Amino acid sequence: MPNFFQMLFGSGLDLRKLKLKLREIERERRKYFLELRKLSASQTDLIEKIKGARREGNQFEVDYLWEELKAMKHDFAFSKRAAKVSNLEGIALKRYIRGLERLEKRKDKDGVNKLLQRIRSSGLDAKLALQSIDEAAYLDELNATLDDLGLEIEHDMSDEDPEKERFLSEIDTINEAEGAGNFEDALKTEAQLKQKLESEDAGRA
Repeated sequence: MPNFFQMLFGSGLDLRKLKLKLREIERERRKYFLELRKLSASQTDLIEKIKGARREGNQFEVDYLWEELKAMKHDFAFSKRAAKVSNLEGIALKRYIRGLERLEKRKDKDGVNKLLQRIRSSGLDAKLALQSIDEAAYLDELNATLDDLGLEIEHDMSDEDPEKERFLSEIDTINEAEGAGNFEDALKTEAQLKQKLESEDAGRA
């Protein structure tokens, strides 16, 4: 696997180039996650077909569909890993760009040079190259790189989304109600959530 950060930061600093690369990574990340959604839908479809074939006693069809389902495991594994790598690259690059912009705004050339040195000597490329990627260790390494220069406050402030948190909390409530068999409560909560979303969209229109 190419050394992503070594290649990107090895020849100096070009913020325009970094931002273009970030856009490219975000496109790749969306592509991989879309592929995972397609695979998940195909997997669900295959399972339904296997259930039907079993009900009908069609063992030939069951065997054929089972082989397709097994083959899909490799596609899932590849897409999951690619999506994870792309996501982690994007997180780090976004935070590095923010940090560099702050340092440049302060005209802190020494800070910029120090950050570039820390990026080049970081272990992020090695962590992405591992067969099993430890996201927590990767983020710890990323945070340490930024913390050394007092850029830790920049991490997640602009990533916070209270509206999203409230939405996901209600989604969790719906899932919990469905899991407990309280389908009436789940439907009621879902209807309220949809109504709220529609009223918010109307308010923004």
